Amino acid sequence: MVFFYILEHTMVPIFLLVLIGFYLDKKFSLDVKTLSKLLFYLIIPSFVFTNLYKTDFPATSAIIISCIFFLMFIGFLVATFISKMRHYDACMLESCRNALMFNNSGNLGVALVILVFSHDPFVVNGQTPYLAEAMVVQILIFVIQNITLNTIGLYQAGRGRLSARDTLGVVFRMPIIYVFTAALVARFSGWDATQFFFWPIMEMSGAALLPVAMISIGIQLHRTTIKWLDHEVWLTSIVKLMLFPFLGLATIYAANLIIPGSFSPVASIVFLIYCSVPVAVNTAMYAIEFNNCPEYATQVVMNTTALSAFTMTFFIFLGHLLFI
Repeated sequence: MVFFYILEHTMVPIFLLVLIGFYLDKKFSLDVKTLSKLLFYLIIPSFVFTNLYKTDFPATSAIIISCIFFLMFIGFLVATFISKMRHYDACMLESCRNALMFNNSGNLGVALVILVFSHDPFVVNGQTPYLAEAMVVQILIFVIQNITLNTIGLYQAGRGRLSARDTLGVVFRMPIIYVFTAALVARFSGWDATQFFFWPIMEMSGAALLPVAMISIGIQLHRTTIKWLDHEVWLTSIVKLMLFPFLGLATIYAANLIIPGSFSPVASIVFLIYCSVPVAVNTAMYAIEFNNCPEYATQVVMNTTALSAFTMTFFIFLGHLLFI
């Protein structure tokens, strides 16, 4: 049931959006650069601000954040190792780093958490008492991933083609850093940002993240020569979908061993889901924006998204066995 539910309610809609983008570009030759600018300067900042402002994070947030950064660092090291073994150039190195460091925790992650904690054994008397805790942890993961993706990931994508100075200049021209600061100031100053006239615009813009991002991927796919047997794409996909969930499990057990209670059973399953979801869609968008191996980045996103329908189901089942 879970397997087919994931396919029907998560994978099919996402791939339909990709197909829509593919068809629209074939029919009208759309400008993918314009869509990427819309994402970077309006949609992503709106999503980050509204989520960061509204979410009340758990007491163990610092530990969970440390574990997220730890796995990102491992992704950085693994990508560097693969690059040396496969003799990647700077473009491929940075694209591989982004692929292994950043996950699709916003789109697939949220959908999976809602799915898992809205069904047995997490349903009690027709209610979903564990869903709120799960969503708080999921939003925490998403916020950290989104901030780092839109700073570190953006830097790495630009670094493949630009100098360090030029890349930093691009990063600081992006609004995400200032939006993050503004959300923290609004949150801790006591100002009610929901009464600000721009709040409805940010909510509506943030809700457009998934469709605009996936349609943009579809446009890029239409312009990309797909190599289904590309060894580099498959190597990155296998490492991402099989190695990192097990690293996530090891991180959960290590954290609970060092500081008991770091991960509750609910938080453990949410963290495992985070480790098992595919590559973040925005890594391909950044590759398109900076012309940083866009074909490789796009194919890794699509490959891991397709394969994750099978791998995620396995790790969700494993999480039930280990933590319930």
